[in-house]
Amino acid sequence: MLTSRIAFDPERARCCVAGWLNRAAVATAALALVTLAAPALAANANFEVKVVSIPTTVSVSRAGLTTYAAFTVSIKNTSGNTNNSIRFGGSAEVSGDFTAPPTNGDAGATATYVETIPKSACTPTTPGGTTVQCNFAQMKAGASNSFVVIFAAPTLAAADHWADNAKINFSWTFDYASGNSSGTPSSLLCNGTQVTPPCAATNSTALVTTQSNAILEGFLTYIPSFGGTFFTGNGSSALAPVGTNLRPTALTKLTVPTGQKLTTVQVDVTVALGGLTGDTTTTNTAIVTVPNNDQLFGSYTILELRRDASTIANGAKIQNAVVSYSHDDAGTPEPLLACPTNGVPTLTAPVCLFSRTEFTKKNAPTPDDIGDWLFVVRALENGRFVY
Repeated sequence: MLTSRIAFDPERARCCVAGWLNRAAVATAALALVTLAAPALAANANFEVKVVSIPTTVSVSRAGLTTYAAFTVSIKNTSGNTNNSIRFGGSAEVSGDFTAPPTNGDAGATATYVETIPKSACTPTTPGGTTVQCNFAQMKAGASNSFVVIFAAPTLAAADHWADNAKINFSWTFDYASGNSSGTPSSLLCNGTQVTPPCAATNSTALVTTQSNAILEGFLTYIPSFGGTFFTGNGSSALAPVGTNLRPTALTKLTVPTGQKLTTVQVDVTVALGGLTGDTTTTNTAIVTVPNNDQLFGSYTILELRRDASTIANGAKIQNAVVSYSHDDAGTPEPLLACPTNGVPTLTAPVCLFSRTEFTKKNAPTPDDIGDWLFVVRALENGRFVY
């Protein structure tokens, strides 16, 4: 019987195992080198960038009256990655402003930067200029940044004549440096669309620029953080009597205090023949619109309602005059009650009549004001005023 034997050599076995381990180690090291040598991919970027004009139309500024155009900016990181060095920049340019015919050149009207709300979001690139820069060091996945950029509307006198489609054009760009995994810029999805950085667009605000009823009968403006005083009518001898010439008929002035966090204000005044009583020959209606989600203002606004002497009957007494108010345009106006002794409207009576003044030679600001009536209303909400 034959027996097969296989001799076991310990030294040969150790050699083979060591060789196998060495080859495995070399392969692993090589794989590691290949992995380290591969470039790291930067995080993809996907942002929603929304810019909205508020309001969409603004009255042009006039002598003594500055109005404002605003652009709300909302930036959201929707990529799922952290992105760094977020950059948003914008510049305002006025179109539709012309020099006198036959030249009809660019009159060079400007819309200067006023402020950003909140103030920390942006800074002007040049003080008193028309450009602004808004930078954020980092935006994590799902993070949002929102702010409002405000510009002063150009003055009516900034052009010899205006086009019907005059506008404030806010041209902006958005970009970023990189994701958090590499210094190499990655691709940019702007509102879901692949773009070559930067993301860019232009938003416009129409301007009311004609010397007519459109200017004299009302105004429409954004309210900056520091508030403001706005008026209808000429308000100044710089604007010649045109249209209905509201200056000697009805002047409405609205003062908004600081820090109210209100967005826009619009006032429209109409004058109709025939008085509410025999004391006057016209009925004046001022509609004040300040969007506030039907909430009361933090502090009262001041509304000055003027009636010209030419619309007051002989022998009429200002004490007999009625100023009525309704919160809704369609509501029935009710006579306003006098303000409390401290002059501050209350939650139950948010609008009140603060004072009545008949201008005489002794107290009239100018000779043109003699005989005029002035009613001062303090209001924690907007509405329709009839007087």
